[in-house]
Amino acid sequence: MDLHMKQKLDTVTVFDLMNNSFYIPDYQRGYRWTCLEVEKLLGDLEDFYNVNTDGSTFYCMQPLVVFFNKEQDAWEVIDGQQRLTTMYLILNQQKGLLEQIYPDMKLFNLSYQSRPDSRQYLENIDSTKSNSNIDYYHMFNASAVITDFLKKTTLGGWRFVDAIVNANNMESRPSVKFIWYNVTEEIESKHISPEEKFSDLNIGKIGLTNAELIKALFLNNVGDDESESLRIASEWDSIEHALQDDSFWSFIYGKDDNKYATRIELLFDIIKAKSATEQNEYYTFDAYSEEIKTSGQHTNKKDIVKRLWKDVSDKYYLFRGWYDDKKLYHIIGYLRYKKYDINSIEAIYADPNTTDINEFYMILKEKALGSVCDVEISKLNYHDSKDHSRIYDILTLFNILSIVECEKDDVRFSFDEFYKHSWDIEHVRSQTPKNLDGAGRQDWIVCNLEYFSGIDYNYCECDSDGKKIYKYQEDFDLFKNDITQAPNRDVEIAPGLKAGQVCDQLLQLFNEKSDVTESSVYKALLNQAFKQDDTFKYEDNIGNLVLLDQGTNRGYKNAFYPVKRKWIYRREHEGVYILPCTRNVFAKNYSSMIFDLMNWNNDDAEAYLAEIERVISNGKTQL
Repeated sequence: MDLHMKQKLDTVTVFDLMNNSFYIPDYQRGYRWTCLEVEKLLGDLEDFYNVNTDGSTFYCMQPLVVFFNKEQDAWEVIDGQQRLTTMYLILNQQKGLLEQIYPDMKLFNLSYQSRPDSRQYLENIDSTKSNSNIDYYHMFNASAVITDFLKKTTLGGWRFVDAIVNANNMESRPSVKFIWYNVTEEIESKHISPEEKFSDLNIGKIGLTNAELIKALFLNNVGDDESESLRIASEWDSIEHALQDDSFWSFIYGKDDNKYATRIELLFDIIKAKSATEQNEYYTFDAYSEEIKTSGQHTNKKDIVKRLWKDVSDKYYLFRGWYDDKKLYHIIGYLRYKKYDINSIEAIYADPNTTDINEFYMILKEKALGSVCDVEISKLNYHDSKDHSRIYDILTLFNILSIVECEKDDVRFSFDEFYKHSWDIEHVRSQTPKNLDGAGRQDWIVCNLEYFSGIDYNYCECDSDGKKIYKYQEDFDLFKNDITQAPNRDVEIAPGLKAGQVCDQLLQLFNEKSDVTESSVYKALLNQAFKQDDTFKYEDNIGNLVLLDQGTNRGYKNAFYPVKRKWIYRREHEGVYILPCTRNVFAKNYSSMIFDLMNWNNDDAEAYLAEIERVISNGKTQL
């Protein structure tokens, strides 16, 4: 086929490549695919033909970015040479039979600027020359893998190759296609070299994304309407900029996994209903390309692009409207956190039976509360493994619905901050530690030293989650010296118990290996300073549980309540996101009477539990 007849951005079958010449310039490295990569491509193709028996779909190879080099009278391959070379090696195994059965067809050829002899080696793989250079080595190994595969494939070697070529272009048969991206016009009009284009494509070694290909597809099919091209390009940039806001992005997408280098691609995937299990990397581009090609037979392509772009713009503004609505922001944000499909949410919105925004919200809230509707909250137990996910969901919903109740529009739950951390279910009033040894023992002692001396242990580093890593052996003597000179040593923290005494005993305990819970200082803190007796009834009840980021939670281990409170406030001051209801618990905002700031007691736990039940119950009764 005369590939000049193809659009700048199109798809081409393997048969379309026949009777053409391709040129690999020296700014590219040579052939480097390993056996594993060749085996994967062969396996993918075999699976494709086993699953797809008609022409309703095709296997999409990655983009082939080309420039027509007039001096070489060949298509210069700017990107995609690894797959193109591998495809040649596959077809070359049956070259004689292919050209015998299809006499008008000649296998495309590949020539290399850096190693002109590579063309001959590709055509006649020779084991005796395989170690002559690195290119031959990889070509020989790839060819050996292909030979072995064609002998074993259940499809049969000839049938497998013939199916790839599909020389008769039978529409009833599935086919293999490359994305054809001809940048000849761009290179000539901008007076840039193919090597510069290669550099643009390979910065950071990120291949062309669906979004970049779709953008080129749209702009190429607008034709010479410059104002329409500028409008689409400008709106595209505005939408992409808005999606770079992590707050908006996490609301739509959930926890970011860096899947989308260009975030607008998500909108295209949603519109084309790309499933999470879709194997075709370029599924979305293929869908748009086929739609323009098919519809373009009856409608002006510029009008098709305008309609397709309007779909994208409308989708963005729909999501933006949901984001700006406080109630919808929180309930949709929670559903996305629970992996509820965004297309399913939109289907509810579009359902004629959904009469208005309020009803839309109520339907979504019912789905959000579905997992906790029949849960008896007061009976949940931390040590019952089947209750863990329920406790987690209820505490998360409690935080979100509490903010929905808040009348201030600018108060919002931060989903993007929520996703940045891993969260633990943590006791407000700590369980009696069963063992405190090693680093955990030192952490506990240092936390209490900081609290009673008023001096922070600054000789530490932080890990990626914000948890402090103490360098005890090197710097503890400096900290110890600071503590012995602390100005509050004479402050009485309980009758007959001064802060300096507690610090001295903790310092002594630091260098011992005895059981912390059996020490006199631990008992003094438990019984005199914090008055934490054994009458507490809510130890493993949700009235004594909050969500804390792992860095904060594991940083203070089994610290006493006021020590935890100080630690949490300090972490928040350092910029760590503390969930709003967790902050309220340690500020005792749910407690009706605040007589004891040093302890989390039964009255506090009962008031907190009652608030959780009220907020969740309100959510249920409003349905």
